[in-house]
Amino acid sequence: MSEELDDIGRETAAMMRTMLQLATLVALRTRERGQKEAEARVKVTEARAKEARELQIREARDSKAKDPRNLELARMVENPVPAKGISLEKDRFAAQAEASRMAATASAMAKPLVRYDSAERRTAIAAHLARIGIAPELAAVRMLIEVGQAQPPEEAVRVRSEEARATATRGREQESRGLERVRQ
Repeated sequence: MSEELDDIGRETAAMMRTMLQLATLVALRTRERGQKEAEARVKVTEARAKEARELQIREARDSKAKDPRNLELARMVENPVPAKGISLEKDRFAAQAEASRMAATASAMAKPLVRYDSAERRTAIAAHLARIGIAPELAAVRMLIEVGQAQPPEEAVRVRSEEARATATRGREQESRGLERVRQ
């Protein structure tokens, strides 16, 4: 009987070992599956977060594109820089323009300065516009503007004196009002 008990004990121990090995294998497989599922959940969560960020960026870009200030800025960037004003590009005609400016300055110093509108003044303006390379159509428009500008020098002096008198009178009136307030 003792041998039978020993055999039963051995068989029981072997079965327990086998069951323990099976349980360990099942636990390892479950753990691996759990890790894989956790990794998959992390990837899904990261993908959703990335999509949400991209959606926010897209919406911000769309709202920015619809903003009238940005539309105007984009239009300004697309259009070429106008001829007047400051440009970051090197001016091809700078040397020619500088030479014509110098010539105009020298000729202006040689001639007496005409202070009121006259045929000589208009002729000088037309010659200057032609020298600096202004298109003839634009020069003609400028000359049409100049036609009605004739005034004798006395007119400028008379208008200034009237303005000066009116300004002085207004100043005295305000000063007297201020003194009256101080007295009261």
